[in-house]
Amino acid sequence: MANLTAATNPELVLTMEAMERTTPAHYEEWNRRHQQLLDNDKYLNDQFLNVMANNAAAHNSIYRGKNLTNVYTVDEICKRISDGTFKDLYIGDYFDKSITTSLGGTETVRLVLAGFDVMWNNGDTALTKHHAVVVPKDCFKTKAKMNETNVTTGGYAGSDMHTKVLPVYAAALQNVLNNHIITHRELLTTAVSTTGNSNAGAGYTGYASAWEWQDCQLRLMSEIQIYGSTVFSSSFYDTGNANIQFPLFRLAPNLKVAGLGHNGSRMWTWLSAVVSAAAFANCNNNGNSNNNNAAGEGGVRPISCIYAKCRLSADI
Repeated sequence: MANLTAATNPELVLTMEAMERTTPAHYEEWNRRHQQLLDNDKYLNDQFLNVMANNAAAHNSIYRGKNLTNVYTVDEICKRISDGTFKDLYIGDYFDKSITTSLGGTETVRLVLAGFDVMWNNGDTALTKHHAVVVPKDCFKTKAKMNETNVTTGGYAGSDMHTKVLPVYAAALQNVLNNHIITHRELLTTAVSTTGNSNAGAGYTGYASAWEWQDCQLRLMSEIQIYGSTVFSSSFYDTGNANIQFPLFRLAPNLKVAGLGHNGSRMWTWLSAVVSAAAFANCNNNGNSNNNNAAGEGGVRPISCIYAKCRLSADI
C-alpha cells in the first residue's frame, strides 16, 4: 500500500475544496485533501520547532501539566533530562509513584516537574549535571514536627525534620526512582541567635545567624522558591542559594496549596526558613504565608532534583 508523505517545505493552506454530491468518488480526490492536512500539520510543527528550542530556558517557560506516568518510565524521563534537551518534558508534567516508609506506610506520591537546570552551577562544588527539580503535588500523608520542642536551635540543618524525617523519605524515593536522586550541595542555616530581632517583624525574636554548605538529597522549600520573595524569613541566612522562585509556582501559583496525602484535603506545609527562636515558616492551607511553632505538626512537602545515568536529582 502506498503512503502519503508531507512535503519537505510545505506552506500553510487554510482553504480546502469542499466535496459535493457531484465530486467523483475517486481515491485521488481523497488523497489530495489528506495531503493538504499532512502538509499543514508539518508546517505547524516546523513553526513550533523554529521558536521552541529543546533546552532548559525554553521548557521552563511553558506549563503543560501532562500525566507522564504511563507515557515514559523514570529512566526514560531522566534520559531526556541528562542530555539537556528536556524533550517532551514541561513544567507541571507529573508522574505517580508508590512509596513505603516507616513513617506513613504505603502511599502514592505525585511528583511534579517544577524547574529545569535551575540549580546549574550552584554549590561550593558546582552542580554541572542537567537536572529537573521535582516537588510532590501534595504533602506526604503523615504530618511531622520540625523539632520535638518549640526551638529552632541549629537552624534548619539541625532540625529533626531535616536530619530524621526527610532521610526516611529520601531512601523510599531513591528506591522507586531507580537511584536517580542527586546528592548536591545546599547552603543551609546551622545556628540561631535567640536574642536579636527577626526580619519577620515586630514581636518576633531570634534569627538565623550562620550557614554551611551541606550534601543534600531532599530539603524543604524556602519562601522564595514557592512565593518568589521572603515573608517571615528571619535573616538572609534563611535564603542561601534557594533564592529563585521555581517556574512551577510562577506559572501555576495555585499549586502552592497542597493536600495532606495524595489528593487529600488542604494542609499547611512546612518551609525551611527560621522565623524566630521558636518557629519556622509555613505555607498555610488557605494560601497565605504564615509560621508555626517548631513542635507543631505540619505537612511535609520537600523538593528534589532528578538526573539520568541512573541518578535522579530531587529537591523535596
